[in-house]
Amino acid sequence: MNTNHYDWPADDRDKCISMEEQVHCVLLRMLKIFDLICTKHDITYWLDYGTLLGAVRNKGFIPWDMEIDIGMPRHDFDTFKKVGIADLPVDLFFQDAFTDPDYLHSHIIEAKIRDRYSNYIEFEQANPECKWHNGIQIDIFVYDLDSELRDCISNSFERVLTNKKAFFFTKEFQYLLYQQFGDTQFPIPDCYHAYLTRNYGDYLVLPPIEEQVAEIVNPFDSCQHKESLTWKNKP
Repeated sequence: MNTNHYDWPADDRDKCISMEEQVHCVLLRMLKIFDLICTKHDITYWLDYGTLLGAVRNKGFIPWDMEIDIGMPRHDFDTFKKVGIADLPVDLFFQDAFTDPDYLHSHIIEAKIRDRYSNYIEFEQANPECKWHNGIQIDIFVYDLDSELRDCISNSFERVLTNKKAFFFTKEFQYLLYQQFGDTQFPIPDCYHAYLTRNYGDYLVLPPIEEQVAEIVNPFDSCQHKESLTWKNKP
């Protein structure tokens, strides 16, 4: 893997105390790496779904959110597959139906980037039949022109599972802004307010306290998959 042209951020998960802090440390590093690669290759992406909501409302992670969501136009996703995957550091794994044949949700979320050292153990225990790599993840939502909604782009998650609340009108999505997320700024759609309102309603209002629960993740114990690495053997 080609890592010669990047100064990757340090993996400091072992310096954090709580599970949430450890997971967020891993995720922010993953996002910074993804951003560096996309910047190098002039690839367009933006923060999406809960990560976009966190950027706007919290200027960082929603405290109980244990993943990153990003959106990309189809041609930029194709470019990332051609030139970006090879630039990923050895501890990150690009997951789709080709790199992980056990990944059965590619028709819903086309690809993910996984941390090789970790595991969503709550998901694993609830879904023992799932054999795909289950490390801490960036979900990649790929956008195409929608065949049913006029002048809109949508992703396969919306087309397969929902009533398409989360879409963009092509006329409202004009450019990207940069929004603070943790200690770094990342791109978000200029039409974030309209998009978040369609998706979440009054998105500045917190959900009920009983819904503010983080998924259980083990940042130091990898899943049983051939693409996993062992934290104690980390260089």
